[in-house]
Amino acid sequence: MLKMYTGVTMLLVGCLLVSSQLINAASPQASDLNASPESFKAEQLIAESATSNTEDNNANINNVFTHDENTNNNNNNSGNKVHIGEWSDRDKLLFYTLEEFALLSNFTVEHGTEVLRNVLKDAATLKEPTAALLAHLANFSAFVARADAVRKLSADEKVGELYDMVVLFTELVERHNTSALENATTESMYLEMSLKKNGLDKLQVDFLERFLVFSAQFNARMDSYLENLTPEQRAYERKMFEWYRAFNAETDSEKKVEIFAKFFELYA
Repeated sequence: MLKMYTGVTMLLVGCLLVSSQLINAASPQASDLNASPESFKAEQLIAESATSNTEDNNANINNVFTHDENTNNNNNNSGNKVHIGEWSDRDKLLFYTLEEFALLSNFTVEHGTEVLRNVLKDAATLKEPTAALLAHLANFSAFVARADAVRKLSADEKVGELYDMVVLFTELVERHNTSALENATTESMYLEMSLKKNGLDKLQVDFLERFLVFSAQFNARMDSYLENLTPEQRAYERKMFEWYRAFNAETDSEKKVEIFAKFFELYA
């Protein structure tokens, strides 16, 4: 399951990288996750940290990509414009996708943070955690603290930060994927078990379900776009047609996620 989640988050990374470039959102430097075991203990595993209002966060993300569907409804493929009122139908397809994946990314970070927060609460009951375990937990603690700080950012700043945080979350959980480790430590086995107990598997399943709902809506928009192309535009979009056929031919849900990541390459 962790392997699938890595593919999912890499899809989000590709999407968020494109969105960050298009809205000129500066991507901040990664925070220092090498907090000391002492600081981790001093913070009491931040078990008392307040949870966020997910609906407010989603509303802020929506504001980044809000656009008027009634403006300039044409099939101009001359380039990817980002000014409201100048978008081609091709542009609108991309920005619709970016908007949806910004919401999915926010969902991943929000719920991933709660998974880590609950792992920290469980770990706080351990009587004599090892130094190695405390170091890993300190990284979890730093991520949760950073997520709490992100909630205070503007919508534009949040999108750029989400790119970095999706990467960091993937790295944090993948370190404890014992099936991918030759010599799994006791600490990694404990953390893998705790991550699953506290909802990592459910988060992965929930994301995949949301992705499949999105893909059905995306297909309707893509069908409409392709059906209205002129012969010249159809020739221009040869790679789009090839990608779309491959995407719809795939029946495995996890592989569909991997194929979808290549959609953003069509706008490179």
